[in-house]
Amino acid sequence: MNVEALIWQYSQGKRDFSRLDLQRIELIREKLTEVNLSRTALDWANLSGTDLTKANLNRAELTHARLISSTLLSADLGGANLSHADLSWVNLENANLVSADLTGANLKQVNLSNADLRSANLSSANLSGAILNGAKFSRVDLSEANLSGVDLSGANLSRADLSGADLREADLTNANLYKADINDSKLHNIDLQEAFLQGANFSRANLKGANLSGAILREVNLNLVALSEFHVQSVTLASEIDLSSANLKNANLKGAILRHANLGYGLLYRTFLNDSILRGANLIDASLRGGDFRNANFRNSNINNINLTEATMPDGSIHP
Repeated sequence: MNVEALIWQYSQGKRDFSRLDLQRIELIREKLTEVNLSRTALDWANLSGTDLTKANLNRAELTHARLISSTLLSADLGGANLSHADLSWVNLENANLVSADLTGANLKQVNLSNADLRSANLSSANLSGAILNGAKFSRVDLSEANLSGVDLSGANLSRADLSGADLREADLTNANLYKADINDSKLHNIDLQEAFLQGANFSRANLKGANLSGAILREVNLNLVALSEFHVQSVTLASEIDLSSANLKNANLKGAILRHANLGYGLLYRTFLNDSILRGANLIDASLRGGDFRNANFRNSNINNINLTEATMPDGSIHP
């Protein structure tokens, strides 16, 4: 079907264009609200500027399609293939994108407010400048995605794959990251205040300058993580947290609860641990040189072979 025939039939009231082959079609700045394009082949199509409000694009093929500045308010894109599509500046508010494939898609400045992206694949997608208020991201694949500077405050990212993602300066305050995989991610200056991080995997992530004040990190894996200039005042770090071999240089862990935590072989040079609770913690071979441990509780901790040179001890004295 050619463009003219489709537009004419739509103007006559037809809405069902499902299962057609419309690859490489040019439908620029058209009005196709509530159109049914489910299971339609739209690979390499140009739909830029087109109004597709409430359109049915369920399981449609849109690989490499161009939808720049198009409107897809409340559209159904469940199971659609949008890999490497250009969705920059698109309005996808309230859209259904459950299990959609957005691998390598350009989602720069996209509006995904209240969109449902559960189990969607956004690996290597560009989401810089995206509006994500109220979006559902449970079990989503965001591995290697660009989320730098994005506002994800309050987002549900439970069990999401964020491995290798760029989350520098992102806002994840109050976000749910239960059992999320954040392995090898860039988290410079990220805001994770009050975030729920139980069971999350931060191994090999870079949290330089991150703020986790008030966050919950129960059963978190921070093995081999870089945490210089890290701020976690009053954070709840419950038992089973693994900080072995972590770089906590200059980290602020004032008031942190680290009962039974594994800090073995960690670098805690000039780390603030005053008023912290380290009862039963493993500190074997850790370097605590120059650290501040005033009023810290080390009862029943394993402190074999630790380096306390120039550290401020719990009683306020300076270790030689």
